[in-house]
Amino acid sequence: MALYEIFEDSPDIEIPYDLIQELELKEAKAASSKLPSAASINKSNILNAVQKFKHHSNDVGSVEVQIASANERIKYLTKHLLANKKDKAAMRGLDALVNHRRKLLNYVYKHDQAKAESIVAELGIRFRAPGQLWDKETKYRAFKNTKSKWLKIRAEKKASRVSSSASA
Repeated sequence: MALYEIFEDSPDIEIPYDLIQELELKEAKAASSKLPSAASINKSNILNAVQKFKHHSNDVGSVEVQIASANERIKYLTKHLLANKKDKAAMRGLDALVNHRRKLLNYVYKHDQAKAESIVAELGIRFRAPGQLWDKETKYRAFKNTKSKWLKIRAEKKASRVSSSASA
């Protein structure tokens, strides 16, 4: 019994099976040619990093593996934040991941400095060993238009004034 048979003036509806099959084929073709999502690419990158740094076949928690997986997650979140500048939750998560990676690197550095430096070099990240803080002059020299620049300009002006008054 068709849906509309209960009504006297119901139209006869033919189901277009060929059209349905054609649409299903189009959907299947689109799904097969679809590019992988960013999340699946990130997952495969993390798995590759784990494979690269693991000590044995079941290693998923050693410090090196944690640093490598955190590094891949940081790369992913950085790309995400470049596209979505106002995503404050992702920004907070990125800060937490960067701090976590830094703490793990500090731990490795405390126990084996050569290993920590090799991990940093292999991953291509910046790392300053704990306890090696910049002095004020070096810190300000790293930035443009800062205190050290103005101190240098003032010292040059003072030297030129002293030399011009001495020659006069």
